[in-house]
Amino acid sequence: MAQGISRRDALKLGAAAAGFGVLRMTSVAQARQNSDTLLKAGIVTDMHHTTRADSETRKYSAAMKKMQVFTESMSAVKPAFVVELGDFVDTLSMETEPLKNLAQIETRFASLSCPHYHVLGNHDFDNLRRDEFLGNITNTGIEQGQTWYSWDANGIHFVVLDADYTPGNYRPYDMNTPADTFWTWMDTIIPPQELEWLRDDLRKTPLPTVLFSHQTLDRVDGQDHNIKNASVVRGILEDSGRVLAVISGHDHQGGYSNIRGIHYVVMNGNVGVNDYRPWSATSEAGGMDTREDNQFAVLEISRTDERKYMLTLEGYGRQPSYMLERTLGR
Repeated sequence: MAQGISRRDALKLGAAAAGFGVLRMTSVAQARQNSDTLLKAGIVTDMHHTTRADSETRKYSAAMKKMQVFTESMSAVKPAFVVELGDFVDTLSMETEPLKNLAQIETRFASLSCPHYHVLGNHDFDNLRRDEFLGNITNTGIEQGQTWYSWDANGIHFVVLDADYTPGNYRPYDMNTPADTFWTWMDTIIPPQELEWLRDDLRKTPLPTVLFSHQTLDRVDGQDHNIKNASVVRGILEDSGRVLAVISGHDHQGGYSNIRGIHYVVMNGNVGVNDYRPWSATSEAGGMDTREDNQFAVLEISRTDERKYMLTLEGYGRQPSYMLERTLGR
């Protein structure tokens, strides 16, 4: 079941609420009464479907059952679309065909009647060539193989970024080989041609915008999980004056920040919520419960007046919930 904002989460967010557009609990009911819901969207990240053995912090073997619960929940919610934020699959044992695992989880994810979209993660290329991965997933209405793209839904503009490029030479991630190991999970950057596309895309749209990325954008450029030219990307978003929020994955512990009025939400990993703490410390089922240990969210976007928008991220499993407000300039 979806969880509301817990007392712990409310206290955690309350410290940051003033001036940052995080709604205090007393204002939530009033804001909802005075708003028009534009859409709902289902979001999940870091499924890491693979046949490799489970670890204390990552329960790979539960991915397909958790994806089934996600799709069943979304069938009830009836979102405008669903999106997964990368690391759909993971390193596979050598005796397993990588495409088989990808086909399994993609078939389940794409079984929903609503549009569906993917963001590329670093682990998606652990055992698959770039053309293999891209040739075996689909993004509704998007040309096959396109890795950064945008679409409109119910008066909101959505953008997917691809940061799976190496700093320096902007080489796109592909499957590493013993003779050519050219990237690690910390090597991540938005290449110049994508930056230019992003500027142009945001310049053309008159709509409020939400961005999706795998790697984070809200930290210093050199931080491990962060896109290495994140400050440049943030400058483009701020200059547009249209961006409501950025929602990312990659760092399984999740988090929230607000930079110059834009909300940055990092969602908890579905495979595990903390790479430094075993599942047994937080879960009676050791991370295997397909509901309590199944992190995903429903994003609801509402408009409260001509320039003011409310974003409610309703967390499932151990995903925190957020209620955020953003007023766009004239």
